[in-house]
Formats: sequence, C-alpha cells, structure tokens
Amino acid sequence: MEDIRIAAAQINCPVGKLADNLTKHREYARRAAEGGARIICFPETSLSGYPTTDGVPLELAQPLRGQLAQAVADLSAETGIQILAGFIERDASGVLYNTQLVADSGRLVGAYRKTHVGCSEIHRFSHGDEFLLFSCGQTTCAIQICYDMHYPEMSRILALRGAEVIFAPYASPDPCTEAGRLAKRERWLKYQPARAFDNSVYVVAVNQVGHNGSIEFPGTTLVYSPFGDIIAEARPMVEDLLVVDLSAAALDEKRRDALQFFTYTRRPELYGELARPSRAMIENKK
Repeated sequence: MEDIRIAAAQINCPVGKLADNLTKHREYARRAAEGGARIICFPETSLSGYPTTDGVPLELAQPLRGQLAQAVADLSAETGIQILAGFIERDASGVLYNTQLVADSGRLVGAYRKTHVGCSEIHRFSHGDEFLLFSCGQTTCAIQICYDMHYPEMSRILALRGAEVIFAPYASPDPCTEAGRLAKRERWLKYQPARAFDNSVYVVAVNQVGHNGSIEFPGTTLVYSPFGDIIAEARPMVEDLLVVDLSAAALDEKRRDALQFFTYTRRPELYGELARPSRAMIENKK
C-alpha cells in the first residue's frame, strides 16, 4: 500500500432520477479531485436510486456497457480519479444485479455484483458470484455492498487475497432523524470495526442520506483504521463529502504485529470442519 487520499460521498439519490443523480456525481467527483482524492466511493445504487416499491425495478435497470456507465467512465477521465458508483444492472439475459462499477481513466475497469442479497430484495436482484479486487496506484482495494458486510468470511477472503482498503457502499434505511441516525450508527459499530481490525484493513462505509420515496436514509458514513478506530465521520443527516488520508505506515504497523495480524496464526486445515456437527453434538441428540 501507499499513502492514499480517498473520498466518500454521502448523498441523496432519488429513485429514477438518473440524469439528476449523474449531475450530482459530477459535482462530488470534481470536488473530490480538487481536494486531492485519488478515488471516490458513492453509495449503493447511487445512480439509479434504491427501489422503494415491492416490484422488480426493470425501468431503472441499465446495461453494464451502456450510456450511464460510459458517462461515469468519461467523468473519471475528466477528473483524473477513480470512481465507484452504484446502479441497477440488467445483463444481456434480462437478469438484474445490484452492481458497483469502477471507472478509471475513461474506462470501466471493474464491476462488482452484490453477492449476498438479503430477503428484503431477493425478489429484485440476483446474487453475484464473484468477488472483486482492483488497484488504485499501489493500493489494493475491494468492495462489499451493504448486506455483504455482515459476512466476515467475505472480508477475510478479500484480505487474504490482498485487499488493503474495503469500500462498503450502503443504501441502508432508517428514519432520517437524530434517533434514526444514532440507531444506525450503534448497529454499525457492532460489526464494521471488527471487519477492519480482524483483517487489518481500512474500511470505508458510505450510506445514502435523506428522503427517497417511501423510505429514508440517515446517512452515517464512517472510515475505520486497520485498528478498528473511527478516523473520519460525515456530518449527520445531510449531504457531505469526506476526504480522508489513509496511511500506509498505520497499515504496516498493524500488520507487523503478529499478535494483531491474525493471518499469521490461522489454521485453515481446521476450518473445514466448522460446518459439520461435532461428535458430542450428535451424541447429545440421541
């Protein structure tokens, strides 16, 4: 890893307002570039908005190599920074995915399809089947979308494959009130710092904010160090741009301590047994 300045855009993403949302992406990407950021992460489904009805959002879906993705790629060329933006993808067969694309230097260099689709959206989106790692300079990055972050296996695999920064875009609703924000923050602090600390990675969690049809988003955008400490947080319940320096030295400090870089003492030869009941459990059921 090298020292890197990142940006996280906590924005309101109205459903179906693709042109307006793209305009806002341009504004925030330009601001991030002016602030010296090398990469900016937008929330889950930031371009299309997060669906607020029970139906399948076919009208919102866009092809991966379509005009919307190309507009984001063009924006990456204009600003000179990598852009992570979310949208509802429709593949050639008509299947829908919750996708975060990665654009750099005028090209689409990656696209991650959410692999863990919760029960509230399984009727809308298919599961993706591949994890994604990509580089920003000398820094290796990965993406986990919202519900993905509840699966520690995924974070560990990404870290084992070389991830140093995990970007976690969210469209996670709660009332856009102080009580809703605090409730969201309290839940996130139960597991997000653990993903950072246990895997010795930076975690950048960025949520939508404001009213969006029948649902609301309280924001709550946080950046964690490899020690699991909060190093930056967006202003509450308003649109905000976080620009944060991530230190290579801090990552190296965490990973040089064998008692805190837990991959040193992993015993994967044992872990395959975890899914099987032990003999004692079987005997107790007799």
